[in-house]
Amino acid sequence: MNLRLWLGDLDPLVLNLVTFALLSLEGAGIPGIPGVIPMVAQVAMIDAGHTTLLSAVLWGVLGNWLGSALGYALGRWGGQRLPARWRAAVQSERNVALLARWGAPLIVVSRTVGSLRTPVTLLAGMTAYPWPKYLALSLLGAVLHVGVWQTLLWRFGPALLPVLEQRGREVLLGVTALAALALALRWWRGWRTPVDAPPA
Repeated sequence: MNLRLWLGDLDPLVLNLVTFALLSLEGAGIPGIPGVIPMVAQVAMIDAGHTTLLSAVLWGVLGNWLGSALGYALGRWGGQRLPARWRAAVQSERNVALLARWGAPLIVVSRTVGSLRTPVTLLAGMTAYPWPKYLALSLLGAVLHVGVWQTLLWRFGPALLPVLEQRGREVLLGVTALAALALALRWWRGWRTPVDAPPA
C-alpha cells in the first residue's frame, strides 16, 4: 500500500481529533506519546489538498495547550495525594525559587523538550506556579513547538514519506530486536544477581 495515498485518504476530521488527542497526552507530560506521527499524517493531508498548514497547526497547538493545563492540574491537585515527605521534597524552597527565577523559559522550552516536559509541568502545578502566567507561557511554548515542527515537516516531510514507507518495516524490526535485547539483558542481570542468604 502506498503510504502517502493512504494517509491522504484519511478523514480530515478524524485526523484532526487524533492530532488533538495525541498532542494533549504528549502535552500533559505522558512519556512515550508519539506526537510527531499525527504531524506527519497532517503533512500528507496538506499535500493531498484535504487540509491546510494553519488547520494542522491550530489543532496541534490546542491539543498541546490543553495537555499542559491537564498536567498542571494533575500536579497541583493530584499531587496532594502523594505522601507528605514527597510533597515536601518537590515543594522545597529551592524548587520554588528555581521556578520563580527560570520558570518562564523552562515552561516555554519544556513544550518542545520531552525530558523537561513532565518534570516542569508537574513541578509548576505542585508548587502552585501562577495559573494565568503558566497558561500564557505554555500557550507560547505550544505555538512554537507545534508551529515550528509542523512547518518543518510540511516543508520537508513529503520527501521523507517514501523513505518511511520503504524503511518502516526494517525500523520496526530493529526496534523490536532492541527491545527484546534490553529485556533479555535485564532478565540476565536479575538472574545473575546473588540472593542474600537468609539469616541463621
